[in-house]
Amino acid sequence: MASTRRERARDATTAEIKATARALLVAEGPDALTVRAIARTMGLTPAALYRYFGGHEELVTAMCGDVLDEITATLEAARDTVGLEDPMGRLMAICRAFREWSLAHPREYQLTFASMIDKPLVGPGSDQGEDGIAFGSVFLGVFAEIWAHRPFNVPADDQLPPALVLQLREFSARTGEILPLGVLVAYLSGWVRLYGAVTIEVFGHLGFALADPEPMFEAMLADMRRAMTTPVS
Repeated sequence: MASTRRERARDATTAEIKATARALLVAEGPDALTVRAIARTMGLTPAALYRYFGGHEELVTAMCGDVLDEITATLEAARDTVGLEDPMGRLMAICRAFREWSLAHPREYQLTFASMIDKPLVGPGSDQGEDGIAFGSVFLGVFAEIWAHRPFNVPADDQLPPALVLQLREFSARTGEILPLGVLVAYLSGWVRLYGAVTIEVFGHLGFALADPEPMFEAMLADMRRAMTTPVS
């Protein structure tokens, strides 16, 4: 059903509010991200803005959702520059794109990941929809591609701590991605390393030792590649 003129106008104003909020964040930092400042920049009253968003938290959540959509599209585009016959290359492209986007958008990165920290990373087939962070499925989907292309060495279920096994099974059920638990361990370990490396670089916490962290990042990717190309023994 076609939208009405009023609905289109409302959607346009909603998008403008979120774009204005993001511009303020980038230009002045998170402290400038107030309902009053956004309304003033747009020539609205705070009361008028509340007709579109229930409050500051709702607005920030919506803006961060747009940022996550942007990240997802960026990662998918990077992944698809590499053919399906090279799933490891697709993973490396995703990891590099994640770092590049994050370093180019440090304030959006910091606010979004701080605001969405309690949101689950959802996988292909999940029914969580907007309650989860969809870009997680990009990573998990490529790990599934790697495993299907050439299984690599992972621990058996009975080699993992029982408490971890229970949580991994719950995670597998939530994402809808049926993989050996050891593969999920590799996925989560890879995400921890990637997210940690990018976050510490975005916050500038490697300057005490490295003027250019990229070689260390590439060494980490090479180590990940080696771990996932060790054939099943």
